[in-house]
Amino acid sequence: MSKPRLATLVLGGCTGCHLALLDTHEALLDILEAADLVHSPLTEGDEIPECDIMLVEGAVANEHDEEIVKRAREQAKVLVAMGACATLGGIGGLRNLQTVGEVFETAYGDEAGPGDESLPRLFRRVRPISALVPVDVEVPGCAPNTETLVEVIGAALNGQLWKAPRRNLCHECGRRHETMLDHSSAFVADAVYSVMELENIDPDRCFLEQGVVCMGPMTREGCTARCTAANVPCRGCMGPSRPEFEQGGKMVDALAAVLPAGAIMYLDDLIGTGYRFSTAVSVLPGLWGEGGEEQ
Repeated sequence: MSKPRLATLVLGGCTGCHLALLDTHEALLDILEAADLVHSPLTEGDEIPECDIMLVEGAVANEHDEEIVKRAREQAKVLVAMGACATLGGIGGLRNLQTVGEVFETAYGDEAGPGDESLPRLFRRVRPISALVPVDVEVPGCAPNTETLVEVIGAALNGQLWKAPRRNLCHECGRRHETMLDHSSAFVADAVYSVMELENIDPDRCFLEQGVVCMGPMTREGCTARCTAANVPCRGCMGPSRPEFEQGGKMVDALAAVLPAGAIMYLDDLIGTGYRFSTAVSVLPGLWGEGGEEQ
């Protein structure tokens, strides 16, 4: 019997998800033993062949991305959205806060602008691939956990669809809570800080108890809490633990009970903190049009 056919694609992204896939090291040989790799950024040719499993990295940012992802959906039996950009819009989704003209001015200055025929038409909004085509499996993370990618591919090869976890990151974060869970009318911390403002951060204690904003309470588990383990607060790349959650808004709402509410609103980049990876699937882009027109 012939092997299942595996393919991978990159849309508007940084190829970090493919690097996570390469980080499987020897396990990659097991994947290639179980499946035939028929298309990837490392193979020649632009034509997308028929395949059993298609891993797609990156968001849909322009007409070229849209054409590719629609063709991928036609050719793939199982379509996997791989990483924060493909599932949420990712970092690139932050440009939804700007007009197309402003994006071109920042990137090209006077060298190019909207309507330039040498470039794919840029959409007004960056969108996750599920906004354009049905997606069978979503694997969150920036980049996804390498072991998770192996698990997802293995499940697909066995005819199963992997399901993302639903609890929040705090369930797998090993930091201790000293005052967070105590009933009190006072805030847990007396101020709100960025990591750079503190000389010392206790590597074992909850960031929020130290006044450092951490997106863990409103972020899906499944990344092994690798950032908090390295003494860096979570920034939410796994997306909301529940799809219906407005990640940034729910986080501000939750933090108002434990951190000085007024201080939260004076964070240098409130949207970049609460919606760093999920702007494209939030209510924020609804303030502007969806198409490719400059507005």
